Amino acid sequence: MANAWNGMTADNIAQEGISTLEKMLVPLAGFSTDLSTAIQDQGTTVSTRIVPAATAATDLVDAESGSYASVTDDQSTTAVQVTLDPHPVTGFHLTDTQAQEIASGVWSDTARRLVRSHVRGIAEDILDSLFALVTNANFSTAGLTSTAANFDADDVADLRVVCDDAGWPDDEGVMVLNSSMYGALVKDNAIQDFSASQSDALRTGTLPNLSGFSVVKAPTLPNNSENLAGFVALPDAMAIAMRGVDTQDRSQFLSFQILQDDSVGAVMTYSAIWTPTYRRIEHVFEALYGVLTAQAASLKRIITA
Repeated sequence: MANAWNGMTADNIAQEGISTLEKMLVPLAGFSTDLSTAIQDQGTTVSTRIVPAATAATDLVDAESGSYASVTDDQSTTAVQVTLDPHPVTGFHLTDTQAQEIASGVWSDTARRLVRSHVRGIAEDILDSLFALVTNANFSTAGLTSTAANFDADDVADLRVVCDDAGWPDDEGVMVLNSSMYGALVKDNAIQDFSASQSDALRTGTLPNLSGFSVVKAPTLPNNSENLAGFVALPDAMAIAMRGVDTQDRSQFLSFQILQDDSVGAVMTYSAIWTPTYRRIEHVFEALYGVLTAQAASLKRIITA
């Protein structure tokens, strides 16, 4: 059966899987803190603490009367305990006959597309869980109210002012927008004008950083009853934890790998097993994760009404 792979080995499939997951989840680094490195081998929860932002500096003479007694802050860190609950799993299989029918010249491309389409499902599940947390109950501050018809680069600048007033760092923050709001910015003349923005958004459809925000399109952002259209956030707004799902007997598998990417810390398990009854190899991708709100002040919603 090994010859049928034509260069697309189990290692290739595993690497393609984690690369696809990483690419899909890159935006979450802007609005969630990865707790994967804090994960223990067992248990159903991951615990850590979120450090709050420092208070504003004061003048030693004018505000502190020359005394250092009140210069340091009492630090009240926020306990975050993430429950590992969602466990999305997906996969595909090929029988001996199906594998034989695929021409050798297209097998690698076929397998690559199969991997990507299935792993995207896991990534979308994770993003949907995070987006579902963006509610008025969790993040009460609406940084902007606007419709797609009126949303433009000036609104983005106004949002930056709101974030500046809240003490956010100038060089941090991600803006996540649904397709309508994102499209409104792509069509904005101020952005389309290359001489003004140095952006090739008109040609590529991809927005550059605007007013210090990296801009992310989120087609699956829920259009909920609270008129959510997007949000701006810092990485400590939400917390995510992921764990690889191990097996009790790896010798039963053709391949069994727990993978973690270097960019966003995403963790995924890939396994391949030969089932003689059906004469097929089953390829399975899965992830065990949990999400939780962290710092409410680190996310501001964009709503339409």
